[in-house]
Amino acid sequence: MNRFIFYNILVFITTFNVTGFELAEPDSLVSVNCQLKDLSEKHTIPYAHIVNSRLGIGTTSDSLGFFSIYMRRDDSLFISAIGFEDKYFFLPQFWPSNHFAGIIHVREKVYLIKGVSVQVLGSYQQFKQKVLNAKPPKSPAEEAQEYLREISNEEAIKWDKVRVGINFSVKTLEERSLIKLKELLAAQEKKKMINNKFNEGNIGELTGLKGKELQDFMNYCNLPEDFLLNSSEYDVLVEVKNIYRGYMNRKVKRR
Repeated sequence: MNRFIFYNILVFITTFNVTGFELAEPDSLVSVNCQLKDLSEKHTIPYAHIVNSRLGIGTTSDSLGFFSIYMRRDDSLFISAIGFEDKYFFLPQFWPSNHFAGIIHVREKVYLIKGVSVQVLGSYQQFKQKVLNAKPPKSPAEEAQEYLREISNEEAIKWDKVRVGINFSVKTLEERSLIKLKELLAAQEKKKMINNKFNEGNIGELTGLKGKELQDFMNYCNLPEDFLLNSSEYDVLVEVKNIYRGYMNRKVKRR
């Protein structure tokens, strides 16, 4: 009995006393080859991220949900996918083989949406604000004054052309301000379109990265502005996934 207990303790020490991927003995690593599916097994889970934080390695599932990664018998795999709850996978206790294959089930994420009250005409405060913000029609006198100002500006520009002999277009301060405003609004609209597809929320959920490491990776992606503007969110995430795979491989090689 004592010899049996001593043997189990010896196996425990030699199996689990490893702290890094580079120092791990080949016999202590288990090759995991699995497929990710939802609980109903009707749908596979593509492009999920699987990370072994203790070994400092990671991978992603392919379009059919298959992936391969190494782990030790006491390691855990962190699995994250868009639309699904995060999951930790452990090998069965006392797993004897250096290979593991099977299906890993991941639960779909349920998003709770608060109830809203829909009013056809809006609330009284909304109606009041619309009335206050409404611009009344111009009176005939105001329209006549505006017409005279336009005529005066046109005649002044014609006079400048004749006097100096140069044909040029004079923009007023208001016109220049409007042009500048349009440029700023266009830049803001571009930034908003890019942020809807490429932001810390969806990139963090896609990669599992957080904080400064997430910001460093997003800077590392260096995606062209034209690509972000003209591509769908799905195409952007697929490209980020491909970049992340090379990013993780570089980190593993550096170690």
